[in-house]
Amino acid sequence: MKKFNTEGKIILAIDGLDIFQAKVLLDRCPNIKWVKVGLELFTREGPSVIKFLKNLNKKIFLDLKFHDIPNTMSAACYEVSKLGVDIISVHASAGSKALTASKKASLEGAKIATVNAPCVIGITVLTSLSSEEFQTDLDRKNSIQENVIRLAKLSFDAGLDGCVCSPLEAKILRSMYKNNFELITPGIRTNIQKKDDQNRIMTPYEAMSNGASKLVIGRAITKAKDPNKAFLDICESIS
Repeated sequence: MKKFNTEGKIILAIDGLDIFQAKVLLDRCPNIKWVKVGLELFTREGPSVIKFLKNLNKKIFLDLKFHDIPNTMSAACYEVSKLGVDIISVHASAGSKALTASKKASLEGAKIATVNAPCVIGITVLTSLSSEEFQTDLDRKNSIQENVIRLAKLSFDAGLDGCVCSPLEAKILRSMYKNNFELITPGIRTNIQKKDDQNRIMTPYEAMSNGASKLVIGRAITKAKDPNKAFLDICESIS
């Protein structure tokens, strides 16, 4: 099979798995380079899951979405940066002081632990929110896109390395920011009719065409009858 240079564009979300299940899956899918550890998995397994994945030579997106006062966020970023993860996420809506402090603390933590500093990316608007929910549940008067643009700018101005957005907003953000500003997009579906718990979704090809840097994909791979084939098919679709 032809090898594509797109394997590093896919971040596999493994939150629904335990360590044993994750090892079985990753053994079946040796070309997977990136893994996302979210709140569910990290709460269940603790920092040991990071060590486990690093021993498998995987790059790690630690997606804990920190959102608190600046001092607490920076302290949390300092600690997780010492684990040697490659990307950490914080909520951009925490404000510029918290974002700036988080980025600074991540550099300090990595330096103390003598590991590479992680990219710090700002969460804009969760892809599970529809436009109606955004306006009614959160009482927002402006659109999701307007808020994503504002929070992406807040992330950029605070010195963060990128942001998380839905693939729907990736196109306008990519027109504003160069490729070294990461746009990481969940809400990716190979079957656009199967939304699950997401609302603002696109196919892998559409998301990459819109300027996404990396795609977060979970169930389309982890629930597939042949996870390795599913992964390679997605890589081929965006090549």
